[in-house]
Amino acid sequence: MTDTTGTAEADAFRATMAHMPTCVTVVTASARHGPVGCTASAVLSLSLHPPGLLVSLAAAGRTAREIRRVGAFAVNLLSWEQRDLTRRFAEEPPCRRFTGVPWAIQDGQPVLAGVAASVVCAVDSCYDVWDHTLLVGRVVHSVHHPDRTPLLYHRRAHDRPAAQGVPPGGLSYPSRLTGRSA
Repeated sequence: MTDTTGTAEADAFRATMAHMPTCVTVVTASARHGPVGCTASAVLSLSLHPPGLLVSLAAAGRTAREIRRVGAFAVNLLSWEQRDLTRRFAEEPPCRRFTGVPWAIQDGQPVLAGVAASVVCAVDSCYDVWDHTLLVGRVVHSVHHPDRTPLLYHRRAHDRPAAQGVPPGGLSYPSRLTGRSA
């Protein structure tokens, strides 16, 4: 049941979405006065040809505004060991988010050290949808570190694939199209 403000529906939707495991990322960009970044879980692979990502950020946030201005961003897939960065990039004032966090510039964008993977994108398109900005990014650089376990968020708690019975490096299943392991 929904009241006139939609609160009950929003609460039910939030509770439902908590059951969907997602990777935890920090989306970063170079800004005029230093790097900006925020925690994001709405990140997905959009295309292989050309390689592209779709990222959803709060439209009112500083990170989304700076990404629109500079036309590029990096997606940093946090490793299990970096779970403390989740709150830092979600709740700390922007001026303190990078304090003490090692990072380097890759193709003009800040990439956090120690991540499980990172992808640098040039902005192809931006769309305002309700209270969020959807960023379509064309991949200019990507790297993954199979020895680092990605950080997951599931049922409002941090998790990792190994904790769910998946060995580091994942499982391999034969493809129905080729018969080879994917």
